[in-house]
Amino acid sequence: ATISDATGTLTIVDDDAAPSLSINDVNFTEATGNATFTVTLSEASGQDVTVDYASSDVNTTAGTDYTGVSGTVTILAGATSATFNVPVSEDTLDEENETATMTLSSPTNATISDATGTLTIVDDDAAPSLSINDVNFTEATGNATFTVTLSEASGQDVTVDYASSDVNTTAGSDYTAASGTVTILAGATSATFNVPVSEDTLD
Repeated sequence: ATISDATGTLTIVDDDAAPSLSINDVNFTEATGNATFTVTLSEASGQDVTVDYASSDVNTTAGTDYTGVSGTVTILAGATSATFNVPVSEDTLDEENETATMTLSSPTNATISDATGTLTIVDDDAAPSLSINDVNFTEATGNATFTVTLSEASGQDVTVDYASSDVNTTAGSDYTAASGTVTILAGATSATFNVPVSEDTLD
């Protein structure tokens, strides 16, 4: 006999589902450095897996609290994870913990089961201290103004209550009793309140 077709091809058709991708959350104590995120496959793949990532602000400001990032992660065939870094910046403001999100998109050779990782920048700055001044007020009908001062600016609003009390004065005659709350706005270092003073003709 002769041979008219010498080659037969065996095609093994893959029936395995594509693995899924997830990304972790990272708590990073405020400092100048890199927060490292890990993108993980549910199981190893026989081919390279790629996925895009991008950051977005929640109560952070990219460029101030951290450096906004975007790019592509590649998990090589046989591996189960890969990482990328997010640069974080340190400041000296006492503030709430700040968060940003890292979002996965456009995967190849995989699906996404958990698309969002949260970066929490944990504040490590001590709270500033408050002080109040003394006021000399020449007797007249008017307002004595007190100033409440922070030792340094804060990244969040600061509130403090105040209340007057007699020493050798009489509230209602010499001055009007005062009480309330002072708010020093984030970034500011002081705020004021008034105490009404009454004039008399006694020596």
